[in-house]
This record gives sequence, structure tokens and C-alpha cells, in this order.
Amino acid sequence: MVRWSKGTAEKVTGAAGPFTVEVTRKGDGRWDWKIFADGAVSPLATGISATIGAAKTKCDQFVARSGRV
Repeated sequence: MVRWSKGTAEKVTGAAGPFTVEVTRKGDGRWDWKIFADGAVSPLATGISATIGAAKTKCDQFVARSGRV
């Protein structure tokens, strides 16, 4: 499960095992999420969600299904 840190109204970050997660608000109100693994510069997975809750859920599910945590 991702441990989320308190962020701003525009960005939230989290971490779980080898993964770091960034959820950022886009200009149109949607939320962009990115998952990075092992300190990489390029994201391992990305997506767009309608709400911050949906973005966090997708990140939690990806990390749980990875088998690395």
C-alpha cells in the first residue's frame, strides 16, 4: 500500500517499496499520476483520472499487483 504524504492542492506524493508516486492536478481539473521505480527518471506507469481519489486508487492497485512490495 502506498504511504501518501501531505502535499499541496496541486500535488501529492507517495512511496511504497521501490516505487515513488506523484499525483498532479492538470489545468482542466483532472489528475495526472506517475509511478517511478528504483529511482528512474522516466515513469514506469502513467495515467489520468477524473478525481484524486481515483488516481490514488489506481496507484495503490498498480503497486499491489506488481509483486514487488
